[in-house]
Amino acid sequence: MTVKERRAENARRQRYWRARNPERANAIAAAGRRRNRAKIAARWKMYYGKNKAKLYEKKKAYLARNREKLTQWKRGDYERHRESYIARARERWHEKNEECRAYEAKRYRENKAIILARHRQYASRNRERIRAWRLWYFKSPRGRAVRQASDQRCASRVAT
Repeated sequence: MTVKERRAENARRQRYWRARNPERANAIAAAGRRRNRAKIAARWKMYYGKNKAKLYEKKKAYLARNREKLTQWKRGDYERHRESYIARARERWHEKNEECRAYEAKRYRENKAIILARHRQYASRNRERIRAWRLWYFKSPRGRAVRQASDQRCASRVAT
């Protein structure tokens, strides 16, 4: 039996098996596709992680050239997430309401000792977690900006 004949025989046997066991054949194929998708996703994640700065610069340049695209995308984002924006505004209306703010302030004044004691207990239980968060925050762009502004204020105070 030649190699060509053997290949043809194997293909014929596989076709017959698939015809007899369609569920198993589909399940095996789906598992392979899932594995491939997971691999591809992991590779893309690595690529984006490595080339984040370069990709960001490219995106900024593209958006500078195509301003109308940016407005379209923002509009599309708003349309996509409209319900969640509305729900969030409904949840947070009491933060803007004067009566609610006055009530919260009154409650805080009355229970200040209890609240602060609770904060101290949480801080003592989660000292490492808080330390890790603060390190992360001060390395973030917002944390760096806050620290820089604070340094500038201190420098101006020292200068005066």
